[in-house]
Amino acid sequence: MKRIFVCSPFAGDITRNVKVAEALCRHVMRSGHAPFAPHLLYPTFTDDSISEQRETGIACGLAYMECCDEVWAFTGNGISSGMRLELDRAGQLGKPILEIAEV
Repeated sequence: MKRIFVCSPFAGDITRNVKVAEALCRHVMRSGHAPFAPHLLYPTFTDDSISEQRETGIACGLAYMECCDEVWAFTGNGISSGMRLELDRAGQLGKPILEIAEV
């Protein structure tokens, strides 16, 4: 079972973006893998509207990316600034990136 880092937007239309992230996690699981979506975890105990807390949440997610096998990125609505940080880090780590346009 591969560990998949789920990369999709959070900020903006949070309700819609959470639904997209959840759908992508279900897609990962149906594919036989284990999803990790930091933007579904960290905002449950941090405030994304506070810059320091948002940056810390992103940094925590990036730390977990190191142990993931692949990054699956939902690009159907474009690439947010947070996603860009994650995708850049995935490239630095040499992680395979799968772009998904719709879930």
